[in-house]
Amino acid sequence: MKKVIAMLLAGVLCAGLLTACGGGSSAKDKTEEEGTTFTVGFDAEYPPYGFKDEETGDYTGFDLELAEELCARRGWTLKKQPIDWNSKDMEINSGAIDCLWNGMTYTGREEDYTWTEPYVDNSIVFAVNADSDIQTKADLAGKNVVAQQESSADTALTNDPGDGSNDENLNLCATFASYETIADYNNAFMNMSAGVYDAIAVDIGVAQFQLKANEGKYRILDEPLSKEQYAIAFKKGNTELRDMVQETLNEMAADGTVDKIVAKYADYNLPDMLIIGK
Repeated sequence: MKKVIAMLLAGVLCAGLLTACGGGSSAKDKTEEEGTTFTVGFDAEYPPYGFKDEETGDYTGFDLELAEELCARRGWTLKKQPIDWNSKDMEINSGAIDCLWNGMTYTGREEDYTWTEPYVDNSIVFAVNADSDIQTKADLAGKNVVAQQESSADTALTNDPGDGSNDENLNLCATFASYETIADYNNAFMNMSAGVYDAIAVDIGVAQFQLKANEGKYRILDEPLSKEQYAIAFKKGNTELRDMVQETLNEMAADGTVDKIVAKYADYNLPDMLIIGK
């Protein structure tokens, strides 16, 4: 009898260990577990989509506010997880985060993740110092240009799909005196102010944030580098969780909640860029 009891206890223990050692919560867990945590991976230095509020010390931004409202409606607990953007694929594939929600470029990456529908139209632009002599993309010849590592701006300047569709941007990049990537855009703008770089290839919302925060210090060239769309990325194949998020996002768009949140970011061009519910 002692052996039987011991075996039963061992079985219970093993089952518990297997449950505890499993990966991130599945979509089924999200619907059945009360108080489930929904972990959003984001770049903490990517305003206005995700950043740290200097006054409160809290992480906030347009995408994080959308995530907060979504979690409130679904009864989930939101975990805002800042990540190294270079490690985003490892983070999502390991189950450390549930999604990438931070001005995440859908265009050109359609097969890399499982996506929601795009919710923002974005432009990649060039930002320069206000007193710079650079007025057009042609003026970037012989200049030092920078973009964030693994960003869509970097992709636009360096990716060669082999079909000639990106030759214009590749040829433009070839005219630069130098082209570099940097870990985050905050440092890119500070370095440009110090004269390290002449121009920054950057998402228009991020550029507008910097222009507002540093009035009279920077400006944006009229000619965009490229156009793209943002969506929320999930691990490839995680359609159940994606569908739940999409359903609630659609409800938020239909009842005007998304419009109310985006209105807070009117200075950053976001209302004009919003496409969900339009």
